[in-house]
Amino acid sequence: MTQNQWSGPRNRRAALFSGLFACGLAGLMLFSAACGDDDDDPTEPVVEPEIAPFPADYRDTWVQVRDCRFSNPHDGNFIIVHADPASAQDYLDGNYPFEEGATFVKTMHNSDACDEASVVGFVIMVKGPAGTDPDNGDWIWIEANRDREVQDDIVVQNCIGCHSACTATDYACTEP
Repeated sequence: MTQNQWSGPRNRRAALFSGLFACGLAGLMLFSAACGDDDDDPTEPVVEPEIAPFPADYRDTWVQVRDCRFSNPHDGNFIIVHADPASAQDYLDGNYPFEEGATFVKTMHNSDACDEASVVGFVIMVKGPAGTDPDNGDWIWIEANRDREVQDDIVVQNCIGCHSACTATDYACTEP
């Protein structure tokens, strides 16, 4: 029986040690990769997107106060306006200023069909408590994508830029 270079007791220990070292090093590398600073770290909590403050069934439960119309200031989309049930009659009758909590949803559509398939997003106006933004009628401006997820990149000055011309109607620029 011939012996090869790994058959002696000393060489078997060296081979065993080398194998254990290689496995340990591979495990350490996997552990380091799993605990890195990348965005896929499973130990970080999952942050759910903020959902805009109107119900998913708003088309059935809120009042449509303006029909489908082209709106150049809203990226050239077609807009339908819904009001929360408590504020809808004030909107339709022109009773200004609106009460705190009044909420209007502008559904933006990419076609004049203004159906569910053409929804591209939402612009929401919420009348905040007195002092929220006194220079702008205390309105809170929110933009949401078609899934009602609030978008952080809204440029409120764009909203105020147009709506500040409508102070006589408490910043609601659209006629019913």
